[in-house]
Amino acid sequence: MRSVLMWAAVAMAAVLVNVAVVAVAQEAGKTEPQAVAQASPQGPPTVTVTKEMRQHDAWRNALYFGGAVYGFLVLLAVLALGISRRLRDLARSITPHRFLSAMVFVALLTVVTTVLSLPLDVLSGYVVPHRFDLSDQSLGSWLWDQAKGLFLNILLAAPILALALEGIRRRRRWWLALWLGSIPITLFLVLIGPVVLDPVFNTFEPLKDEELKTEILNLASRAGIAGGRLWQVDKSKQTKEMNAYVNGLGPTKRIVLWDTIIAKLSRDQLLFVMAHEMGHYVRHHVWKLLGFLMGLLLVVFWLGQRLAEWATRRFGAAWGFDAPHDPAALPLLLLLVSVFLFFLSPVTAGFSRILEHEADVFALELTHLNDAGARAFVKLAEDSKVLPDPHPFIRFWRYTHPTLKERIQFCTTYRPWEQGLPNRVWQGAPGR
Repeated sequence: MRSVLMWAAVAMAAVLVNVAVVAVAQEAGKTEPQAVAQASPQGPPTVTVTKEMRQHDAWRNALYFGGAVYGFLVLLAVLALGISRRLRDLARSITPHRFLSAMVFVALLTVVTTVLSLPLDVLSGYVVPHRFDLSDQSLGSWLWDQAKGLFLNILLAAPILALALEGIRRRRRWWLALWLGSIPITLFLVLIGPVVLDPVFNTFEPLKDEELKTEILNLASRAGIAGGRLWQVDKSKQTKEMNAYVNGLGPTKRIVLWDTIIAKLSRDQLLFVMAHEMGHYVRHHVWKLLGFLMGLLLVVFWLGQRLAEWATRRFGAAWGFDAPHDPAALPLLLLLVSVFLFFLSPVTAGFSRILEHEADVFALELTHLNDAGARAFVKLAEDSKVLPDPHPFIRFWRYTHPTLKERIQFCTTYRPWEQGLPNRVWQGAPGR
């Protein structure tokens, strides 16, 4: 029973934070386009702000903040309208077994919240990208991706959260148990993501361009990366935007290029982008980010238990439960963690910007491809249609990367080797 309780603690924390942790861990490997810009063959790129960019930026920000509030309201409505209580009773009528009924409840809750969130998901994930010519994906294909995502959510969440609720029932200081438990489970999910979860939505295969592969592997060798794993993925079936990222851990760690970025960037631009990703790899950014997030989550879970117990005493009778371990209280726990993580967004985004800038420094010091780097950001930006220099509040709250204006300026001005100054990050010899 002791081992069951430990896995319960592990499970609860992992599911509550999995989306945030894994997403941000992958985000540490992204090169994010952020504006439409035009490059002149002579001189540095110049950024042109268009009406479409302003409109797209407004949509993105409205959907981000509005979507967060809508998500909070969905969970609150599930509690206040008695939906959670009814779902728990329905689950218990299906099976009286506590663990199995908790699994059934989680599955039902996942379906209900997904349906309630679908209108906003369609707007943000389908309507807006098509409105700004960022996707050609059919509605049927998009809905199929959502269905697969729903299936995976249920498959992972149902048994894990059922164990977690049992653990909360038996542990007095369950906030600490959940935090400790979140570490191995989150690492496991990051580990299996590239080989189990991601292939559900896309086809991954080794980089096909042998000449490009050889150049990238030579670059990786100089960066101190042995046996680098390079993959490409067919993201063009879902988006016209471009991206490359690092994900996975240990044997599953890899650098992934979207097929769109391979098709649209020049060889030097791709090498700069790959050097940026290698910077994440060499500087252990995924580990640093995970460690940083785990530190924040220690506070989140500590506050979470106290607020959950207070809310249960204050609203539990009206909402149909009398303890945080009651399945009907699960939306309350999810709501609290969601609110905490939302208000911690500026903190996590700020830390991510530090890592992204360090990866840019690494790429320039490794390759000296300053012009190619600046023009890579230009081309990456062409499909993004986002303002190059957003409002300071938006940058503070949302941006996990420096703005495009900052990155282009840095690429065009950072040349310590020309003044005989030492590098900041990379200590080897530049070149290709």
